Amino acid sequence: MFAMPTAYASSGAQTASAAPLCVTDSETHKFGKGEIRVCIENGQAQVTGWIEDLLPGGGWVTPDGGCVIWWITWKTASGEEQRTTPMACPHFGGPAYKEFDYHTTDESIDRPVVGITGVEKLALSTSWA
Repeated sequence: MFAMPTAYASSGAQTASAAPLCVTDSETHKFGKGEIRVCIENGQAQVTGWIEDLLPGGGWVTPDGGCVIWWITWKTASGEEQRTTPMACPHFGGPAYKEFDYHTTDESIDRPVVGITGVEKLALSTSWA
């Protein structure tokens, strides 16, 4: 679990927020590898990194049939929410290596996440999207 810094009060009536919290992870497995960086500030996050499918193939079963993806379990004001990053999916004509850089409120992503208070878990895995 990744802890979030809390806002702090300065002397007098002014309130200042803590600097953004950034967490990183990198993993290598038989099926793929990647790195991810998540920076959270004011209930929103910027997600950057890359993923690579090390077992690219054609179709569902050769050699592993799965796409490579980062799963993110967010802590939000309303509870935990699990989301994914863009995937590397050469099985369906996509690239084996993919870089990503997006904001969790971007309209271009599926179901934007708001009210983020932390990151519960980051995990490199496969998906059959």
